[in-house]
Amino acid sequence: MFKRTMSPKRQIRYYWLRLIRLRGNPFFIARGIAIGAFVGVTPTIPFHTILTIFLCTLCKANIIAAIVINWIVSNPITIPIEYYLSWKLGVLITGKHVTWQQVQLLLNQMHSVGIFEAFEILTTKFIQVVYCLVVGGVVLALPIGLLSYFLAVYFYFYRQKKRQEEFLKRISKNKKE
Repeated sequence: MFKRTMSPKRQIRYYWLRLIRLRGNPFFIARGIAIGAFVGVTPTIPFHTILTIFLCTLCKANIIAAIVINWIVSNPITIPIEYYLSWKLGVLITGKHVTWQQVQLLLNQMHSVGIFEAFEILTTKFIQVVYCLVVGGVVLALPIGLLSYFLAVYFYFYRQKKRQEEFLKRISKNKKE
């Protein structure tokens, strides 16, 4: 009948629990988490899942971990912040900057010329904007990806150690009885 949807908070918790319950090689899972965090921070919204799967296949990483962390990192709350920081870093690094006044001038130029000239003007400025965003996004995403990798390795090794200790306790308890 009616399909109930989860609240955003509940969805994040659900995916977080799926992520921390993953089993397997900690390095394999951590590579997936690092790739998911890296791609999630970059300003490549329509291509996040495709890029994540491609990079995980290329780097032999856990695709599930990557996609889950990508959904957690890149959400409607964090996307504007990530894009703004990517824009600022890209402008700082590349030295290219498009202000609102330049956009208005661009629109006026496009209005007064023919369609082909307008398309040429638009692609030139659009490429500059995308270039700034991508360069800034990669610079922003690299430390986040590296940090998430090392934290994930630590977390999954710690989790495996705890599981082994609990298993050994149960075995020794069963032998005593």
